[in-house]
Amino acid sequence: MTETSGVDVGGTRRAVSAYAASATLVRSADAGAIVGFVLLASSSPSGASAAGILAAALTAPHLAGPLVAPILDRSTRPRTVLATAFVLYALTVGVAAVSFTHGWLALSVAALVIAGSCGPLLTGGLSSRLGVMVSDEQSRQRRAQGLDALTYGVAAALGPVLVTLVAASASPVIGVLAIGGMALVAAITLAALPPMRSPVTADEDAEAPPPVWQSISTLLTNGPLRRVTLCTSMTAVAVGAVPILAVASSTVHGFGGPEAAAVLATAFGAGTLAGSICVIVRPLRGSPERTVTRAAIGVCIGLILCALAPMLALAALAYATTGAIGALQFAASLAARVEYSPPESRAQVFMTMAGLKVACSSAGVALAGLFVTSTPLLVLVGAALMVAGAAIIAALDRFPARASA
Repeated sequence: MTETSGVDVGGTRRAVSAYAASATLVRSADAGAIVGFVLLASSSPSGASAAGILAAALTAPHLAGPLVAPILDRSTRPRTVLATAFVLYALTVGVAAVSFTHGWLALSVAALVIAGSCGPLLTGGLSSRLGVMVSDEQSRQRRAQGLDALTYGVAAALGPVLVTLVAASASPVIGVLAIGGMALVAAITLAALPPMRSPVTADEDAEAPPPVWQSISTLLTNGPLRRVTLCTSMTAVAVGAVPILAVASSTVHGFGGPEAAAVLATAFGAGTLAGSICVIVRPLRGSPERTVTRAAIGVCIGLILCALAPMLALAALAYATTGAIGALQFAASLAARVEYSPPESRAQVFMTMAGLKVACSSAGVALAGLFVTSTPLLVLVGAALMVAGAAIIAALDRFPARASA
């Protein structure tokens, strides 16, 4: 029997609450897993080399989103597909942790590759189903997208904190297993959601999902999606490296050691949460593409202030402001994915953009980590220039379309 959307007005709020709980839990697991495996590797004789291998095995498969997305787009039971992905993620993360403690690195890496391949379903795949739970009214859709952005912000803070606390009080392997447990609970919580519909299976006249590579080309040929993808991906390179940028700021201005960097990184996280809450209270209006580009300009200015702030308090304010603007951009990017992507390939668009963002964020951390010790000021300036370049390219790309209109 095909799942269909059967959420009445009274049940919408319960459905969205269940979605928020499930999304926060599973995304906390996704955000905390990499920290857990870094801690696990650091406690072993192989140390940093193993940490890099495990982190790459977990994050790189997020780029497989376009290959995984058709499973969700074509499914008559998308909720079952998502729940299966959550459980598979939990099991493979657990297998990887236990395998590593027994010295079976190859098995651990293989398990993490499978877990990482589930990652796009935990992020973009789940987000692509939220729109069918609320009415088509734009303000309600935008408010729901703001809530979705909030789950990412909470998860980015909750997951690493939880795994670190459990690792410190028990052991790193227990910390990773706790993270896996969160994904299992998320799968159970998902059962509280109403049956979801896929655009293809809900409408007999809808087109079948296009081939994977055709869907990817949509991100290049569809002007608004192309510009949104460019801005969010290049912004992710910069803001993904915020923990490293915080170290750079502390070094350049002599704020202190790791404690000062932690204050700045925490301020960025607090700003992200505040920005997400603002979008829920006051939903975004207007063109999401333009909002994404304008937010990129705001993030660029924020990063410049982060680089220039001569006092810790001012730097914390700059980092918090940058985090808030980044949250607005992310919420607008979710709206753009819904409004500009073809219904029959919406999950593919969501998951491709999510995978690109994860990959770009990882690249940003790697690049910043290479230069933060030798040239910390260059790291700060480079992050701002990266986002400025995205905004400029997006504006130039939009100009021909405006001239031909």
